[in-house]
Amino acid sequence: MRPMRPLLCFALLSLGLLSACALRPFYRQVLPPDLAEMKPQAVQGKQEVLLRVVEPGTDQPISGARVLLSTSRARVSLTSDVNGLVQMPVAPDLLAENPLVEVVLPPGLHGYVFQPVTVEPESQPESEPAPQQ
Repeated sequence: MRPMRPLLCFALLSLGLLSACALRPFYRQVLPPDLAEMKPQAVQGKQEVLLRVVEPGTDQPISGARVLLSTSRARVSLTSDVNGLVQMPVAPDLLAENPLVEVVLPPGLHGYVFQPVTVEPESQPESEPAPQQ
């Protein structure tokens, strides 16, 4: 009976780690659908995606949430501002590897949701009509 105890502990620890990974979204899942469906080479030169980290249910922004992405070549670390905003990079290597997105919340918070933020293009001031003669 004794040899089974370490094996059971290992199984429970593995199950806990796997369930934690299952709760985290993948990189493609937090991107807007049009970008998530692109091939990695097609996103070359794309801008960053603006996301807001909010509390589920209340939609209150979470300030100071750390968002981490790790690939075989690089690690990306972002922190949400006072409005809960983070600028997620759009990069071919991130799309190719599709890493898990890890979010470390400030103390006292237990859940989060990503909300995409659409940025309105700055309107060009209309030029005044040319004087007529």
